[in-house]
Amino acid sequence: MAVAGWVLGLVSIACLGGGLVHLARVVVVRSRIPGELCHAAMAVGMAAMFSPLGDPLPRPVWTVVFALGLVWFGAGAVRGRTLAGDAGHHAVGCAAMLLMLAAGHGAHGRGAAGALGVASVAALALTGYFAWHALRCADRCRRADLGPGAAPATLRTHPLADPRLAAGGQLVTAAAMSVMLLGMV
Repeated sequence: MAVAGWVLGLVSIACLGGGLVHLARVVVVRSRIPGELCHAAMAVGMAAMFSPLGDPLPRPVWTVVFALGLVWFGAGAVRGRTLAGDAGHHAVGCAAMLLMLAAGHGAHGRGAAGALGVASVAALALTGYFAWHALRCADRCRRADLGPGAAPATLRTHPLADPRLAAGGQLVTAAAMSVMLLGMV
């Protein structure tokens, strides 16, 4: 069943907004810059994939961006000897984006939807991972206390420094990634 162009447009706009939040955080907050840039790239990449108008960037550009991200964060995960941290999460995100690009996913080309084999299994596993991550982000959005490293709201100097805003941007991207990956199964 085809999804209405206006629905794709709304998802695309929401993802673009999430990407802009992360880019603004790079400028204002100036911490965890590689992670924020990765979140921004994933959000803008998802906006492009969902856009009913088409992707303004050629696929090779996106492939280079996410391949570099996979190498960068994959190396960080190897150095840290765990996939459980931020580096592991970003490596998984970049790998998922590369899988969707390889499958030709997007609003104008559904690519390998229903593909058999390893790609379907990987897409299903990644769907679960990003659905779980979306739920985690939703919990972070509603919580006032975000853990030992988070400053109370009264001590924050700028609204963009609020971790709940970052979690909201990640929530949109994770939900969009879950939907698109599920379409590959």
